[in-house]
Order: sequence, then structure tokens, then C-alpha cells
Amino acid sequence: MEILNWYTGFILLGLLLSVPLFFLKNSFKKQHLITFIILLLAFSLESYGSYTVPRKINNIDVYNIFFVYLETLLILWLFESFFESKKAKLLIKIASLLFLVWGVIYTLFIEDLYTFHTYSFSLGSFMIILCCIYFFISIFLKDWFIDEKLPLNPLFWITTCIFLFYTSTFLYFSSITFVTDLDRNLILILGSLKRTMSIFMYLGMGLAFYLPFLTKNTPKA
Repeated sequence: MEILNWYTGFILLGLLLSVPLFFLKNSFKKQHLITFIILLLAFSLESYGSYTVPRKINNIDVYNIFFVYLETLLILWLFESFFESKKAKLLIKIASLLFLVWGVIYTLFIEDLYTFHTYSFSLGSFMIILCCIYFFISIFLKDWFIDEKLPLNPLFWITTCIFLFYTSTFLYFSSITFVTDLDRNLILILGSLKRTMSIFMYLGMGLAFYLPFLTKNTPKA
């Protein structure tokens, strides 16, 4: 219970830090709105988890719907909102639609919502990781943000935080799924790493959009 509350507290902090940006001039309005929705979703979900876990209420269906599927789709939408290539935007839209269709088929014919959809989450994580890699490659090969100070660009840091979180979770869930005899201590270490990276990701979403205010030349979205 204490761990859940402590973890939820960090998400709430990221959410609260994000609120003042609605009242400030911000060149990343759409991206900020999407990250705010993600933070609100994460806080609501973990608050629900804090209530249900001590009472031994099965909450896996809620986590499947809102964490595995909805949060994945929101993060893909975030990337689609700032990718410059029309082809990349279209691919993300198609991937999102296919992921949603896969989720419906998986739920109806393979595994119900009361069992965690590990394969779906691994698939979603893999798509998000590919988006992060495309973003990093584009910075160096396509000269994205070449006229800006990259360390002050919120999209760079948010993508970095997302990449760290989803690579750790992809490793965690893939290990549990495919290596059944994995050492328990290693699983616990991977679980701690996953939770730590999620804190960095949510706090990063709450803080990153303040970075442009550190320079007089605010980057364009």
C-alpha cells in the first residue's frame, strides 16, 4: 500500500507541475495537452490500483484497457503530433488502428480482459520504441531542431524518458513471458527498474515543457 501511494504521489506531482502550462504561452500546446491526458490517466489508474490492491479486487481488466491499450495509443498520438514526415504520421495512424483491432481480436479469441495482455503490451512497447529510435535518428540524419538548442527542447527529453521506460518494460515483460525459469531476484530488479523509469517518464512529461522558458528564443513546435 505504501509503495503504491509513494509511486502515485510522483505521478500526481508530474500532473500538478503540468497544470500551470495551460496558462502560459507555450509553443507545444498540442503535445502538452496529450502529455497532460497521459498523466491524468496514469494518476487515475494508479489511484484505482491503490484502492483495489489492498482489498484484493481484480483490477487487471482496467489495466488492460487503460494502460496496455489506451496509454499506448496516446503515446503514439504524441509522436504523430510532432513527427514532420507525412509518411511517418500515416504509418503511426495505421499502426494505431491495427493495434486497436489486434486488441479486440486478442480479447475476444485469445485471452479475456481478466488476464494481463502481456503480448499486447510487448507489441505496443515495441512500436513506441521504434518511434523513439526514428526520432533520434531524424535528429542526426534529417537535422531536426538544427536551429534550436536541443537540451532545451521538451520533445527530446520526453522522448528520451519514454524510450527508457518502454525499453525497460519491454525487457521486463518479455523476460517473464519467454523465460519462465528466470531468477526471481532478477525479475525483482527488472520490476524496480521499470517502476523507476516510469517515475522519470511521468515527471519528465510534467517538467519538460518548462525548458523553453530558460531561453529567450522559444523553439517552434
